[in-house]
Amino acid sequence: MTIIFPHTTLRALPGSLFLLLALLFSTGARATPLLLGERSAYDLAGHIELLKDPTLKMGFPEVLKASEKGIFRHIEGNLNNGYKQEACWVRFTIERNASFPEASWLRLKPNYINELTLYIQSPGKDPSLASSYRTVRLGNHIPALQRPVLHPDFVVPVVLPTSDPVIVYARVFSKSSISLAGRIHTTEDLRDFTNQHVILQSLFLGITLTLLVINIIFYVLIRDTLFLYYSLYLLAGIIFNFAAEGHLTLLFPSIVHVVSDYLIYGGIGANILVYSEFSRKLFFPVAGSWSLRYMRLLSLVGFLTMAAVPFGYYPFIAPIAFIGTLTLVVLQMVLSIRLIRHLPGIGIFIVIAFAVSTVGYFHMLLRLMGIIPLGFLWDINTVQFTSLIHMVLISIALSERIRRSEHVLAESARRELHAAKETEERAVALANNMTLELRNSKIQLEIALASEQQAHQQQHRFLAMLSHEYRTPLAVISGNLDIIDLQEETKQSGYDEELTAMHLAVSRLVELMDSSLERSRLSEPDRKDGVERIALVPFLSSSVRLMQAMWPLRTFNYSEAADIQTILGTPQNLKTAFFNLLDNARKYSQPNTPIEVESRVEQGFVAITIQNQGETFTAEEGEAFFEKYTRGLKNTDFTGAGVGLWLVRQIIEQHHGQVRLEASGSRIYATVRLPFADETVEDQA
Repeated sequence: MTIIFPHTTLRALPGSLFLLLALLFSTGARATPLLLGERSAYDLAGHIELLKDPTLKMGFPEVLKASEKGIFRHIEGNLNNGYKQEACWVRFTIERNASFPEASWLRLKPNYINELTLYIQSPGKDPSLASSYRTVRLGNHIPALQRPVLHPDFVVPVVLPTSDPVIVYARVFSKSSISLAGRIHTTEDLRDFTNQHVILQSLFLGITLTLLVINIIFYVLIRDTLFLYYSLYLLAGIIFNFAAEGHLTLLFPSIVHVVSDYLIYGGIGANILVYSEFSRKLFFPVAGSWSLRYMRLLSLVGFLTMAAVPFGYYPFIAPIAFIGTLTLVVLQMVLSIRLIRHLPGIGIFIVIAFAVSTVGYFHMLLRLMGIIPLGFLWDINTVQFTSLIHMVLISIALSERIRRSEHVLAESARRELHAAKETEERAVALANNMTLELRNSKIQLEIALASEQQAHQQQHRFLAMLSHEYRTPLAVISGNLDIIDLQEETKQSGYDEELTAMHLAVSRLVELMDSSLERSRLSEPDRKDGVERIALVPFLSSSVRLMQAMWPLRTFNYSEAADIQTILGTPQNLKTAFFNLLDNARKYSQPNTPIEVESRVEQGFVAITIQNQGETFTAEEGEAFFEKYTRGLKNTDFTGAGVGLWLVRQIIEQHHGQVRLEASGSRIYATVRLPFADETVEDQA
């Protein structure tokens, strides 16, 4: 493959300046070549030289010139540059003796490196010329089908002659942590390693999937969100591990370069999100408010980490997320110790689980951030190993939690059953007592009803006797008034009006005796005898004229409306109601002030307003006047029992109407609203 490197003055200038600075500050130390012998595999650690390119613009020819000038510096172990926006060029030299096969394999990790380009020297050619190297493009941004070998890691075949060493350059750049480690394998060793890797990863995924299914079943059965959060945590871990360990490369080689970043980096964010929520749910009984707020904040950081991947901001937020996660695992250790007292027997599993998890996370996060080097056993994913122990222990703790919960539920059910039996016994005893009380109350009620019926009969007999006894003296009074009227030929001034008023009063009293006392209508407001259509204007005019005749010294004015229709009601009852309203207006007003009566139409109702001048009162007092046996406290000049307005309301409401009493300034308004005859329910008759 031919690589073309454009050379321009603008590009050469920053590269030359960088080379000059690197030359000035270079230590000049060089790594020893990796000598291959009788073993089947050799690590590159300790044989790597490094050159950093913060400009991201250095080409391979410039790197060769830097190599000749001795700018590359030797590093201990493997490359681990952390989260930095710079490219790293590494160089290592491989030599072999006759005991190591000529055809071998170079395997590089980690497999989440975005861009990895190898320049491998062809045997016997000048190492200072770019044309002496063959180029191999790797990295998870390169389609897997274009790799020399389809493998979970980056594997390249190399040919190593015994006579000459082979120099390999590699350009490493990634949006995540920049790290690189490698190993030279024989064909048999690579095959054995690959088989072992597949078996171990399958075992890890199998255990994780089993725990995931178990926790999902627990959540479905008992609806405890703690199992849901833990299931999501396991699922996020499976997704991350599936991509980070190269399984996607074997299963979906055509799309792995498209989705790997989202699954790896997004998986890290998802892990932080659900891990924080799971911790918040698990430690809620023992965590303080600030601890719970921190876990919720870290959940938000995990979500932002996921959201940052498609927009290219993952390198900026990842260090914050990792530092926050390190703080969380320390906090989890403290809270898990507290949980021992809250959940005796279960808390010890949680303490051990989070202790192991803390070790794994610290190792991984410090390695990703470049604080500790990639050292011994770099092939083993520490978090994967510790997470497996963590997941098993947490699952045991949650299972024990269920067992204890079932025991608690069984004990609670036993206590509730015992309490239910006691409650049932108390309920039966209470029911017996209530039955006895109801029986006694029934007897007392029957006695009271019998007494009420007897009193009602006595009341009717008394009213009948009263009507009979009053009728005779009233007849005598009426007859004598007639005799006086016939015998008096010359009458004094005002004598005729007074005699007429006496006649009207006696006639009114006789009428009340005949219609109210004899039939007990005043004590039975629900009776509907004598319902008929009433022409309202003549009816009101008659009532006003009667009042004017009975009290000629007072002025009663009636303003009638021409379009007033008929109403449906009992004339005698309505006459009593309007008589009481007009009489109240007369009694509780100034002697020389008129009493105004007005009728009008308001939305299907006829409104009759009686107004006079009197002492003001509040709306609450106006409503209280309609209560039985209630009189105005300021009016003691007239006798009465306080039933007049109460009787008015009873009669008006019997006719489906309304009555209210209001005061405005020195004016008092009594307003009656009655429906027209065609809008009244006519089943009154």
